Amino acid sequence: MAGRRGFFGKILDFANKFYPKSARSERKSRFEGFEVDPKNEPMRRAISLCDEALDIVSDRIILMNRLRDVTAKIAEVEGYNSLTDEDAQEFKDLLGRYSSLARESRQLQYQTTSFDHDVTYMEKHEDEAPKAIDEIKFAEDRQRIFKQDMGYLEGEKMVLEDDSQRLQNAFDFVEKFSVGCVIFFGALAAFLVFLHAFRDFQVTFLLIAMSVFIVIIAGLIYSLRIRLKQEIALNIRKQQRAVELLNKKTAVYAHFTNFLNYEYRKFKVRNSQMLKNNLNEYNNYKHLIRRLDSVRNILAQTEVAIEFFLKDKGIDVNYSNVEKFAQTINIDDKKQFYNEMNREKGLVERSLAVLEQRHTDVWGELMNIQENDENEDMKRLIDEYMVKAGKMMVYDETRDEDGVIV
Repeated sequence: MAGRRGFFGKILDFANKFYPKSARSERKSRFEGFEVDPKNEPMRRAISLCDEALDIVSDRIILMNRLRDVTAKIAEVEGYNSLTDEDAQEFKDLLGRYSSLARESRQLQYQTTSFDHDVTYMEKHEDEAPKAIDEIKFAEDRQRIFKQDMGYLEGEKMVLEDDSQRLQNAFDFVEKFSVGCVIFFGALAAFLVFLHAFRDFQVTFLLIAMSVFIVIIAGLIYSLRIRLKQEIALNIRKQQRAVELLNKKTAVYAHFTNFLNYEYRKFKVRNSQMLKNNLNEYNNYKHLIRRLDSVRNILAQTEVAIEFFLKDKGIDVNYSNVEKFAQTINIDDKKQFYNEMNREKGLVERSLAVLEQRHTDVWGELMNIQENDENEDMKRLIDEYMVKAGKMMVYDETRDEDGVIV
């Protein structure tokens, strides 16, 4: 009996490890309502046996609850333990592929947010944008050339206007010089005539010389005036030509400018290079979207493959996030946990068998005491035990804060 009790004590210790603070040794008897004569050894023994039997019932309930928990956990991981090495490797590959695809999907999704609205706006102009790039580039080149020509013509026009002013000033000077010469030589001739008439001064040679000089001066002035008129006329023609060319250039420049402004507003760009960059970005965006769709399709197929694998192997898993499940699941740990739970299940079952045997022994001894010392108190004690044990079996959830059944 002593050896059995020592092993039975170990069983109680095993049961109480799930509910750390047992306190059986400090608890009073559950049958204190029975007044027992200190000399009535059978009655005292019966009360002790009833207390022990209730402890056994309590421990059995604890172990049975634990057995249910362990059995449920074994059922959860039993499918993992039945996997062959090939199955385990296949499942690991599926999980690894899913995690990798999910990570790539998130990265691609994040990259799509880096594209601005101007790029996605290109979707409705995708077909006409390549041709528009060449047209806009041509118009920009022509606009730049015409702008340079207009600048050159504006400068040329200003030079011609300055030249015209100088020529006109020179012509006016020649006109005034001609008038001055006429007045000067007229006065000189009158002076010589006065000398000849009133002073009897010989002025024939002087008059001849003055006449020759006047002819020469008149010829130079005349030729200079003709040349200035020709230069002024030529300058006027050049100005007219410059204005004509400038007007034509301005009209063409305005045409290209209007065309470019229309195209810029249409494609929401500032130049052909920006449109080209937007088109390249849009092509990259399309490639990214196609890759994202492809990854998502493969991801969905992989998820279906994982679900089919779990169903095919009889593994029941409840998960709300496949990626989190794929990252956290460890088949080797599941197998190890299965073995640990199986060992614990065996220990619990052996413990229950020992408790059952001990309860049978206690009950048998209690029946022997009742047969040898049958009285009303004994009968009432056993009835009370049956009531308490029945309540404990029915209301096994009624435990104190430390887990001890009361």
